[in-house]
Amino acid sequence: MKIVEPFCDCSDVLEDQCRLRARANSNGYLYFPRLLPADEVLQLRHEVLLIHEKHGLLREGSDPDAALHKEGVYVDVEYVKKPTPAVKVFYNKVLASRNFNAFFHHPIIINLIQVLLGRAILVHPRVICHIVFPRRFDHTVEPHQDFAPVRGTQNTWTVWIPLGDCNTDLGGIAVARGSNHLGFLNADSLAIGNGLADQTEWNWNPLTSGDVLMFHSLTVHQGCDNVTTDTIRLATSARYQPVREPVDKLALGPQRGWADWSELYADWAFDDPLKYYWNTLPLDVRKY
Repeated sequence: MKIVEPFCDCSDVLEDQCRLRARANSNGYLYFPRLLPADEVLQLRHEVLLIHEKHGLLREGSDPDAALHKEGVYVDVEYVKKPTPAVKVFYNKVLASRNFNAFFHHPIIINLIQVLLGRAILVHPRVICHIVFPRRFDHTVEPHQDFAPVRGTQNTWTVWIPLGDCNTDLGGIAVARGSNHLGFLNADSLAIGNGLADQTEWNWNPLTSGDVLMFHSLTVHQGCDNVTTDTIRLATSARYQPVREPVDKLALGPQRGWADWSELYADWAFDDPLKYYWNTLPLDVRKY
């Protein structure tokens, strides 16, 4: 990344639909510092880290909220080719959390997406917990567009939320400003650093609890290295789209596919309205 500027704070257009949409179209992303109550974000972070602790991933005797990993232990959920049964059990416990799934239906986020898209929306049930262990540089997510794996409609937005403060050493995520106007690019070229002009402006800055970053499915973005010596970086992401536009069948299944919904819902109340909520919507489901 040759040109790096801070994210454009979009708080000034939050209450103005026309300006909100114009900013979203121009930059390909929207950034809202402290949009969500920090205590709610930190509560979810705490729950996720307790799952880490239960599965032996945190330093013994440390405060779980410090997210200090156990020396010599790493879990690379997004890159692992042949996950062990223990890794599958761990990540499925995160995905099975009722609070984790409900987080993506937060009324503040839902209202924002509805204003942006101007119609009824679908929250993809395939939600993600990004777990980045320190100094796993070969597992830092390369430049990409979310439309490559998500498919369905290009009118899909990803909402990326850090679980806890994300300082310079923890890295976070960077966005290529305005790259949504380049169309659908070759994923392999992007991954090795091609496809963007040398003078592309990348936007990044440290994030704090409650910050919300969202970007269009064609907006190029990438992970940033976690250069800490011992701290796990946590974040979440989910995708949102108009309910009547095409959606890939895979977007309705659990992330990674290491369990089905009946397994993940096993400890939920029988009549929980969040279970299989998408089945009540008039979806145009397609298989790509």
